[in-house]
Amino acid sequence: MFWSIALNAILAYSIIIVTLFTMGDLDAALNSSFPIVEICTQATGSTKAATAMVCGLLIISTAVTISSVSSTSRLTWAWSRDGALPEWFSYVNPKQRVPIRAVLLPCIIVGLLAILNIPNSAAFLAFTALATFALFATYLTAISCMLYSRLKGTVQYGGWRLGKLGVPLNAFAILYTAYMMIFLVFPTQLPVTGTNMNYALPIFGFVLVVALVRWFVWANKHWPGLNKEIIETVLADSDRNTKD
Repeated sequence: MFWSIALNAILAYSIIIVTLFTMGDLDAALNSSFPIVEICTQATGSTKAATAMVCGLLIISTAVTISSVSSTSRLTWAWSRDGALPEWFSYVNPKQRVPIRAVLLPCIIVGLLAILNIPNSAAFLAFTALATFALFATYLTAISCMLYSRLKGTVQYGGWRLGKLGVPLNAFAILYTAYMMIFLVFPTQLPVTGTNMNYALPIFGFVLVVALVRWFVWANKHWPGLNKEIIETVLADSDRNTKD
């Protein structure tokens, strides 16, 4: 997992450098409805070649979407299994061995949110920015907890660790994530109006307040927490595979 991230970072940086050097007319790309198509057309000088390149990106995007659906559906299933969501979504089809209900729920929600792009693109862009902002917020929370545990000496390491680099890398990750989160809630256009305003932060704040209220009013007294038996089973299976 670590080396796959390192490799993808190198490849992504290379793609950005190549794109910047072959972009051509910047104003044409900025004014285009689909900038990547304009950039590829300017770089190749051929509509057919640009189409082929964009089709390659479409294949990558499809693979990423499938991966995202798999990840989100498994999280939905785990939350419903542990009681944070209705238990109805924890059903696993005995034939396909897939949590179909947990797969359909996020797909339907995303589909409904995508409809917002029809009457108001600002609302749709707010939710897309919110998704990235919320993702960074989860990174910030998890890494902060990890750094706190490192400093307190209470972290339980697995079979792979960063050693002395753990603390500085965690600290850098926290600062970088917090820095990036600032720009994720900026409006994308000037002057800022009610139409092009980025509402990601107010929506995130509203959801956070609702979650905190729900936790103190109901969940901290009634939610049993994570299914520890499942966690112990996974850890035991992991230890067995490591020894084998």
